Amino acid sequence: MRIISTVLLTLAAIFSVTSAVFLTIDGNLARLTGWYSFKPGMPLFSSENTERLSEVKWMRISDLHETIECNKEKDGTWWITAPFRDRLNPAMADTILNFTGHARVVDTLPYNKMTRSRLREYGVQSNPHQITLKAPDGKGSEDLTTVARYTLGSASPWLADAGDGKSVMPTTYLRTNFYGKDKRIHVVSGNILNIFKDGLSGLRDPRPLLFSPDSLREIHITSHVQDTKPVVLQRASAETAWNIVSPCITAADQDKVNTLAASFVSLSAVKVEDNTLVQPNGKPEYTITFHTEQGDPVELKLYSTFDAPADGQKLCHATVNNRPVVFTLQAEPRVSRKGSYSRIVNSICNLPVLPARAMAQIKSNAGVVYTGDLPLTLGNLRSLKFSDIVDRDVERVVLKVLDSNETLKLLLIPGDVENEVSDIWMYSIGNSRYAEAEEMIVRRFLNGLSSIPVRGIEADVQAGENRNEVLKRYGFDKPYYSLYIRPKSCLYRATLFGVDLPLVKDRDARIFYISRYRDPNSGKSKWLGMERGGNTIYWLSTRLTRTLSLSENYWRDRDIVHFPISALRKLTLGYSQAPLALNYDYIGESWSGTLGSEDVTPRINPHRAQYYVRQLQKLKVSEWLDKDDEYALESLKNPVFSVKVELEITDYSQAEAVVMNSEDIDHTNLTPSFGDSRTEKAQEALKESSETDEALRNAALREHETHARTITIEIAPSTENSDKPFFYGRIVETGELFVLPFDDAQGLAGSILDM
Repeated sequence: MRIISTVLLTLAAIFSVTSAVFLTIDGNLARLTGWYSFKPGMPLFSSENTERLSEVKWMRISDLHETIECNKEKDGTWWITAPFRDRLNPAMADTILNFTGHARVVDTLPYNKMTRSRLREYGVQSNPHQITLKAPDGKGSEDLTTVARYTLGSASPWLADAGDGKSVMPTTYLRTNFYGKDKRIHVVSGNILNIFKDGLSGLRDPRPLLFSPDSLREIHITSHVQDTKPVVLQRASAETAWNIVSPCITAADQDKVNTLAASFVSLSAVKVEDNTLVQPNGKPEYTITFHTEQGDPVELKLYSTFDAPADGQKLCHATVNNRPVVFTLQAEPRVSRKGSYSRIVNSICNLPVLPARAMAQIKSNAGVVYTGDLPLTLGNLRSLKFSDIVDRDVERVVLKVLDSNETLKLLLIPGDVENEVSDIWMYSIGNSRYAEAEEMIVRRFLNGLSSIPVRGIEADVQAGENRNEVLKRYGFDKPYYSLYIRPKSCLYRATLFGVDLPLVKDRDARIFYISRYRDPNSGKSKWLGMERGGNTIYWLSTRLTRTLSLSENYWRDRDIVHFPISALRKLTLGYSQAPLALNYDYIGESWSGTLGSEDVTPRINPHRAQYYVRQLQKLKVSEWLDKDDEYALESLKNPVFSVKVELEITDYSQAEAVVMNSEDIDHTNLTPSFGDSRTEKAQEALKESSETDEALRNAALREHETHARTITIEIAPSTENSDKPFFYGRIVETGELFVLPFDDAQGLAGSILDM
């Protein structure tokens, strides 16, 4: 009996050990039974195994010719580890895992004489693809356990329900011994045979580079064709701008560099081959090195272009330092870019019909990146903007002209968004008082510094070059214009130990110089500009230099008259037959008036009158003219219409304390210096805050004085030949002349009376 017990215990132990081994290897005990019950509609693998597909770290894929093994590293990247190390296409790995997890049994064919005679048709022996997937065993060790294993055959003629009851999907013959020595042929939903159309080599990642463009910090571009220094681009973070630091220090074109980085990541090879079997064509033309936030630098080499034997398409080879393969990339599109056909295509693409992004997609042939289109030179990557300044970041501007006592000052008076008060720009020329400037002119000027492209790059101050000699050579020792621009201070501030501090560091003032330069070779004059501390001298467009004006008429507000409707007392419209005189009562919101000697109060349309006043308040001139403009004076000898506005303005000057703190600008070297004597007076006036507050309260409580103001506008059509007719205008009280658009002038003669 003891012997029998011992034998039974021994057999039980052997069975337990064998079961444990099979559980470790295959994750199931079906191999002991050699059979598994498959039913149509059920998953190919159990729910426990399919749930672990997301944990798969290892896979083996075999066909009749070769076998590859792949590991998934901690960063989520799949790498082929055998027969040699190379990156697996992540899309292929996802395709295999998705197919394995979603495969459903459509039918099962028994393994009998008939099916054995048709194994070639099923493809499980003649053209098989064997796939094995392993995941961690879940015990905290590094051991792996198999969660799926199967052999793909041929595509089957059946179509399976996709699960929505409307559409169908292809199916595939498949055999699996995951559940034992089961030789039956299964028909399962799905078909991934297309990923093996180029053999297992087609599973390699066709992209030479695999990183996020946001992680890039440096790009080094070395040309082996031209004897030039490498182009080096740098940035501190993904949010900061790209700068060129070699062969010169200058700003980069942000759009072009970002597009270049995205293009590198989007490069996709038409063929990936083992470098032991294929040698690159010719010598490398470019070497591009990428430095990212993490990982070692990646070096990409682009080789000379060659023609494909089949269709003559322009191709080029490429290699990277972290993969032992040779990539074949497309250098140019199949359609030639030369000849009349190309000119027609380019003309159509340049039509401003589609958005810029859509146009770019058409030109790039639906997203294909061609190496011949990559901007890899300094001239293609550097910024052609004189500055990066925009109007919303500026609060003060000073423009000084060489050998002139006149100085333009622009000052921003911030508004209040909550109370719907807009920002106001003020201007002053010379020692004149500040007056309201035309907002659009100021913004056009400031934005023009960055939006108006320069005509070219005149020179760069190279490292080690005598800077003063270069500046003197191009006339920057005595610049014609000196432009001082102060950015807005930080609006969010805090008090620390009694000191007022910005929560974000205030930006330093920026100074630009513009010089008139005569080219010694051609004898032609041109405008050159540079920023103080910069290294690039730009050839400026005259579109930009024309905005540098010290004329008061250029900067002044284009509104003809400012008045609140509460100040309006009388409005006289000078028609040719008889003047229409209208009286306005603001409290009662009523109108009365006469046409000549006739009382026309009942005929006044109050809605038309209100609309007329609003149009008058918004009336803007096209251009202010000098007071002695002969063409305007000639036309205005016989004005065809006049508008007389009589106002009663309340004087609040005693109730306001307006202090303009002008900072002394301490510049050295080539920079002019400006000061404002009112600073000390303003500080003195605000020393006694309590007395100031009391004075303001007293001024606000008493009845304010009023003074009358009359503004008379005369207009007459231009007598000059012009494509667009316009009117000349004059403010009678001041003699100021202006140009008024044709439609606006006609609107002044609009009818207010009902017939």
